[in-house]
Amino acid sequence: MDAQITELVALAQRGDADAFGRLYSFYYKEMYAYARYMVGNDDRAQDAVSDAVLSAFKQIGGLKKADAFKSWMFRILSASCKRQYTQARGSAAVVSLDDPETDYTVGVVDDAALSVELRMALAGLANDEREIILLHVFGGYKSHEIASILGLLPATVRSKQARAFKKLRIALGGDAFGEEG
Repeated sequence: MDAQITELVALAQRGDADAFGRLYSFYYKEMYAYARYMVGNDDRAQDAVSDAVLSAFKQIGGLKKADAFKSWMFRILSASCKRQYTQARGSAAVVSLDDPETDYTVGVVDDAALSVELRMALAGLANDEREIILLHVFGGYKSHEIASILGLLPATVRSKQARAFKKLRIALGGDAFGEEG
């Protein structure tokens, strides 16, 4: 698949929108799941992904290494999610957990439903901790890759990740998550 990614990036850099669309098709589920958990709302997640994809398409000519496409795309998505989250905080509304109209499930990479408890536990993390966990879980990134995306040291990512997993385990009352370095 690496050769295919390299070829598609080269085509996209020459303005081939179909090639860029094919690149996006490899990662859209992961991107949406990541955005959904970062911004906490389906509509804002869709907006964040759309903004990131448009931005990436405009900037793909500046991508130096084709094999870095996925991390580059997630870096752009991370910035887009932060903008969406900041905008949403300014217009935040209170939502009751008893509201029958509120959908507390979301399609993830394997289309499993995420429990209310897990969503609340994730919401209890600091923004940087949540972002690290989501990049690890949905993006499949290792600590050194997350460090590159977020502009942190790998050791900082590992320590924040360990603390975040510990907080999640405590919040969920068990060994729901393993740690990875």
